Amino acid sequence: MKQSEVLASLKGYISRGILDGQDIGLDASTPLLEWGIINSIEIARLVSFIQDRFGVEIPGEKIVFEYFRDLTTITSLVLELAQADLAKPRKA
Repeated sequence: MKQSEVLASLKGYISRGILDGQDIGLDASTPLLEWGIINSIEIARLVSFIQDRFGVEIPGEKIVFEYFRDLTTITSLVLELAQADLAKPRKA
């Protein structure tokens, strides 16, 4: 899973699913919570999208401002959790 692919997918989801295709100049550092682009309901939908799209489950303790500040922090979270999942031993 590449950072650029995760970032593009998240940006596309927010642009289409949350902003209804409006071009607000969304980029990797746009402050999503601060600008009111996402709220608690949108975060729940975004977490569901991440699970469906990337197969990554986000634990409750990671669903905080620190990890959902902007696309860069969300992308880092997805990659971190995906890497941790790969490191887990698999059951036979």
